[in-house]
Amino acid sequence: MTSPLVNPAKPMPDLEHILRQLHDSRINAGVQMFYDAGMRIWIGDEINGIQAETAINRTRAAHLKWPEGLSAASWLHEVALRLFPDSPYAKEHSTKAPKKPGKD
Repeated sequence: MTSPLVNPAKPMPDLEHILRQLHDSRINAGVQMFYDAGMRIWIGDEINGIQAETAINRTRAAHLKWPEGLSAASWLHEVALRLFPDSPYAKEHSTKAPKKPGKD
């Protein structure tokens, strides 16, 4: 099963690159690992509130394998675009055609 967040034709985004770009756009995010379960990924922070979070779990049924398709980097990227559409991060990664000057 492929996640809608990952295009199998594209290489997996680099997590550190995404985190640095989010940081530069003043978007707080994090990844927390659990050695025997998986990882927790979030956007926001503990003081101001977590805006979104998810978990990518390794399952015992699959002999502790990672699920196909979903990556921490792709989740962070997609959620940042959705939650912070006016951020420098979203503007840099926007796939929409730019507005023409003088047109609303």
